[in-house]
Amino acid sequence: MEVSPAGVMAQGQALIQSGIAVGVLRKSLDIEAQQGAALVKLMDQGAGLGQRIDTSA
Repeated sequence: MEVSPAGVMAQGQALIQSGIAVGVLRKSLDIEAQQGAALVKLMDQGAGLGQRIDTSA
């Protein structure tokens, strides 16, 4: 069974493209998580949570 150079190149290109796609998805999920955390923090501040320190504890 012979392997053609074109087949090897196509397989290599497919691996590179899938690696890039995974990287883009990972970055997208990281950004979405950061935005979610920022939204939670903003909502907490709007509700007044975390702004008073309980010194009696």
